[in-house]
Amino acid sequence: MISLNKGILRFEGNKENTARWIYELTFIVNTITLFAFNDVKFIGTATGLVMLVAVMLLWIGRRNKKVVIPYNTAWYIAFTAFAAVSCLWSMFINTYMASYFLRMVVIIASITSVSIYVDKAEDLERLIKIFIFSIVVIVAMELAVTPIDEWSAGVMGSHFSGANQNSVAFLAFCAELFAFYEFYSKGKKRYILLVVLFVIFVVMSGSRKALFASVAGPLLFVFFSTYKRNYLFRILLIAGLAVFVVFIIMNDVNAYNSIGKRFESMLEFWFEDRSHKVDNSLYMRSYYIQLAQEMFGESPLIGKGMGNFAKIIDEFYDLQGVYSHNNYWQILSELGVIGFFIYYSMYAFIIIKLIKNTVVHKSRLSLLFLTFMLLLVVLETGFVTYNSKMPHIVIGIAYTATYAVDTDGRKYSYIENQRTGDL
Repeated sequence: MISLNKGILRFEGNKENTARWIYELTFIVNTITLFAFNDVKFIGTATGLVMLVAVMLLWIGRRNKKVVIPYNTAWYIAFTAFAAVSCLWSMFINTYMASYFLRMVVIIASITSVSIYVDKAEDLERLIKIFIFSIVVIVAMELAVTPIDEWSAGVMGSHFSGANQNSVAFLAFCAELFAFYEFYSKGKKRYILLVVLFVIFVVMSGSRKALFASVAGPLLFVFFSTYKRNYLFRILLIAGLAVFVVFIIMNDVNAYNSIGKRFESMLEFWFEDRSHKVDNSLYMRSYYIQLAQEMFGESPLIGKGMGNFAKIIDEFYDLQGVYSHNNYWQILSELGVIGFFIYYSMYAFIIIKLIKNTVVHKSRLSLLFLTFMLLLVVLETGFVTYNSKMPHIVIGIAYTATYAVDTDGRKYSYIENQRTGDL
């Protein structure tokens, strides 16, 4: 425990509590530095590995030292091993492959540390709060360094970090969904302010995918929350709020400049004559997906090799740093059907377990992460996540919800009330 008394900061408790505090601090540093120092890439790698060291201290400090290799760790190792072996048939063996492999190693270390840290529902609840805090820090840093006259330029999230604003907006969406859970399921009214903050940040980022998720996430969570009273009224209310947010975006000058016009151009692209180039970025993304489909057609079983999509595009089309903007076709083009099924088998496992826990155990935590996973399946039609570190941290947290449900939801509240009564 951490206490401040008469100006003196004290760290009290047993070895397990001390190790837990060290890990939680490391988790915050890791989450922030992944984007705060994009130009110094080794910092994110280093903090990811330090997370694993910190959680081993926690394991050593625990009285009950269960030695278990998490399922998702074994799954990530299997996928990474296949990706590494793909160099045997790759057209190009290059720095892209080395970079991707290193990222996967860091992802394995990070998600393993999360799985070891979360032993019960209380651990998962605390990690949710820590994640929200970390994203608040990122949002604050971005707002502080972005000139006010650029707040409506639709690039919020790229100034301090130097990263793609879509990636930072995705983090804001995750934090928004977590904050909405705290507000809607646990009745913590102050969290609605954080929901509003994250939604505004997503709007200023100009990310269409994150905006879709930010609106659809709370709506989907409420739709599945059948345990609430006045169920139909709550659905209509949250749907009305979603429509209100979209209305404001399309009618407020600043919001429209940030994301409204991009959202409008996307609708025109999908529902009107595509011969008119209303949004050149959408045409280019469709073209990259088409190239990925062609590569998959040439080698459907094993793909072209990890990291080879970007290298092939660079060599034959003179376009550097290109990716397909679609996780499904990116994996299919690089690792084929085999890699695709290895990768998405874990998604299937997590979603099936979360559905079971939501229906059978009435787990609200499972419902939260079921909502996240379903939205992720949709979002991955628009961006590549399989070799990106931060999405997998959230997926790793979602995995822990498949087993951390014994003291969750109403049962957990009942136990806490009973303990209070005994006192």
